[in-house]
Amino acid sequence: MSMVPGPGNSEPVGGSTAPGPAPHEQTWDAVETYFQCITTCSLDDGDCITQCVEQLRDADDA
Repeated sequence: MSMVPGPGNSEPVGGSTAPGPAPHEQTWDAVETYFQCITTCSLDDGDCITQCVEQLRDADDA
């Protein structure tokens, strides 16, 4: 029984044909890197946290 593509089920039957890591894996890697970054920041250091957010945005654009 194959599923009909629809909301939440847009991946082709048989899996993705895109080479490399799946997009959700790249997103989770970026989020993990973000959390590692902010754990090195002081709670009072807004510039450090801002840099971590910018790195996350850059990773999302890539």
